[in-house]
Amino acid sequence: MAEVDFVHDPHPHTEKRKLKAPPMVADEHVGFNGRLAAAITRSVGTMWAVYIAFAVQVTYMILATVGIWFFARDPYPFAFLLFLSNIVQLLLMFVIMVGQQVLGQASDKRAVVTYQDAEAILHECIQMQKHLTAQDKALASLIKRMEQLEARIEKSAG
Repeated sequence: MAEVDFVHDPHPHTEKRKLKAPPMVADEHVGFNGRLAAAITRSVGTMWAVYIAFAVQVTYMILATVGIWFFARDPYPFAFLLFLSNIVQLLLMFVIMVGQQVLGQASDKRAVVTYQDAEAILHECIQMQKHLTAQDKALASLIKRMEQLEARIEKSAG
């Protein structure tokens, strides 16, 4: 009987991958400040933050135009609104930069793991091709033997 001449050689990353989950932002040991910056970066980068900022500014402009509450005493309400917006932007700029750095570190680690996974998949595909080639050779050998047996049977019968 023909044997398939193939030995599977698994990629070393395949076994390591089973033992360890992919890196996540929560796994980064960045301390309280880094976690806070990442949380603020995630929350400020949403459409809900845009809606809230828009609502606050429109409300401020309407109240200042109508002159309700303490706005009646302020002769330049829109300049004060611009001042407040700039302060918030300047403060958030540094927090967002730290948050992006924290989120970027986890993203870089995930990219490396993805590359290693792709490399392991390519290795396994090459192993499958070698296995199929070995099976083709074994099947060709079996077909050749079957043809020889068939020829012998025809020769002895005929």
